Amino acid sequence: MKPSAKSDLPKQARKPLKQYVKDFGQWCRENWPTKADLRYALTVLRHPIDEFWEMKRSQKGNVFVAVLLVLLLFVATIFDRQARSFMHNPYYNTPLDLFYELRMMLIPGVLFVVANWSVTTLMNGKGTAKDVFIATCYSLQPLIVMHFVVPLLSYALSLDDAAYLTIVVAMGWIWFGLMLYIAIMQIHEYSFGKTFLTLIITVVAAIIIVLICMLFFSLIQELVGFVYSIYREIFLRVYS
Repeated sequence: MKPSAKSDLPKQARKPLKQYVKDFGQWCRENWPTKADLRYALTVLRHPIDEFWEMKRSQKGNVFVAVLLVLLLFVATIFDRQARSFMHNPYYNTPLDLFYELRMMLIPGVLFVVANWSVTTLMNGKGTAKDVFIATCYSLQPLIVMHFVVPLLSYALSLDDAAYLTIVVAMGWIWFGLMLYIAIMQIHEYSFGKTFLTLIITVVAAIIIVLICMLFFSLIQELVGFVYSIYREIFLRVYS
């Protein structure tokens, strides 16, 4: 007996989902990082100008390595916060909130990637959203090094030598800023001046995105409150 078209519908509906899972698994296998990908991340740290250009031209950046660097930064930040000597630790005796630390790290990063991609799309940037994400994550390496080094130095320095720790932290942030600047300039093929202008507009765009999100959630909250007040009024009139 020939199966009806009706009985074939569920099977046909399940096929796309299986195909998506299969495609995702294949993509993961193809993009799983090798030793060469991990070594390349360290090469970017040593030669950012050449390697960020090579990253854009030869697609050498790896998404999994980028995610790994984000996780390493999170671990390094927690290590710095918890392992630093109490004399140099402003968070001494303060409870650790992992979700807060994670939010404070992820939200600015996601905002920067989205805002920069949006701005550079309008300013003839050559990089895609994936390029911006990978380049931004690879630029985090100086911060990872800094967060691991500072706690170790803190035990060798007295309270009078706290200025040296401040210098190391400042150097880490400056190094990160330079790498991020070079990354944006190279992947979008911008000049030095246009990169500076793009980053300023990116900051403005990020602020606008935050304001829009705050307005959206405020409107949602007002709408929920309005619907709840109507429901409560009807409930009281019906059952009172």
